[in-house]
Amino acid sequence: MNEAAPPRFQILALSGGGFRGLYTAKLLADFEDEINAPIATRFDLIAGTSIGGIIALALALEVPASRIVTLLTEYGEEIFRRRWSLAGIWRAPFSSRRLAELLSGSEMFGDRVLGACAHRVLIPAINYSTGRPQIFKTPHHVNFKRDHKFRIVDIAMATSAAPAYFSRYTFNNNQFVDGGLYANAPGLLAVHDAQYSLLRSVSEIHVMAIGTMSSKFTVNPRRNREGGTYDWGGINPSNMPKRLFGLSISVQEALSDFMLAHLLPGRYVLVDDDLTDQRSRAVGMDKADQAAREVLLGAASERSKICIGSRDLQPFLRHLAPPATFFYGENSNMPSGRVASITARVHAVAPSR
Repeated sequence: MNEAAPPRFQILALSGGGFRGLYTAKLLADFEDEINAPIATRFDLIAGTSIGGIIALALALEVPASRIVTLLTEYGEEIFRRRWSLAGIWRAPFSSRRLAELLSGSEMFGDRVLGACAHRVLIPAINYSTGRPQIFKTPHHVNFKRDHKFRIVDIAMATSAAPAYFSRYTFNNNQFVDGGLYANAPGLLAVHDAQYSLLRSVSEIHVMAIGTMSSKFTVNPRRNREGGTYDWGGINPSNMPKRLFGLSISVQEALSDFMLAHLLPGRYVLVDDDLTDQRSRAVGMDKADQAAREVLLGAASERSKICIGSRDLQPFLRHLAPPATFFYGENSNMPSGRVASITARVHAVAPSR
């Protein structure tokens, strides 16, 4: 007798990385071209941080990934246009206004709220007003009652408010900072949500993580070792927080990759490219010129060709995710009486405090 294949629950996890997210968007655009369908139809949960969060929100709305490629290619230099900032001491070197304008366009998010998403999505940020992590989620659990009312633009701007690059983003009377400070590679958060919110066994979970050609931050052995501003940032003091942020997200990605490979043996795939010495000079979180675009788009095109022919990745592209259950919002597909019944049962078994 042939045993039935175990249920398959697929997660797409998208890392942050500033303009390097063009690499991610191009990969996904190539995948969509291959399957001739929105890539979100292949995944049961999408998680994204910073630029990965912006892309994840777009995918959950079934905005074509090619549209993100176009946005970053055509307007990247406007988004990362430096302004007077007294070497980053007085204010962040980049304004987030242009990004917010572009994301508010009708071809992107407009005024739609998170409840408009057709697919489950999870977006980490930091609530700097409370000093706590905050994870915005579609209403795919009976207790997720509020996030679906927030504008997608606000969530996108909150998760991508990278310190030392952009100013903090304020909405709902709270200030938010980039979720990359604690979850730049959000795969582990998504696995946790799949287990505890959606009650999926770890043996059912498969994760495809996509990086952003992230550079590994390592020490220059010739540099001052005293731990001061010059040690960390060189002559320009504004480089210190940027380097610390870069080191933080680089190490997080390596740790997440290590843990997911152990937690999901044979069910975890990381899609990314290492930067050579020469290409690393052209690519950075805030580099959006022609050279950066050439490296990111070229590397993504080559990597997608390899992925589409890979036996490890083909099952991800073949999987068809069943329609998600949403308890609230405009895409709610759960009768109100059923919601009340589930709520009562959840509260009945909830641990006492």
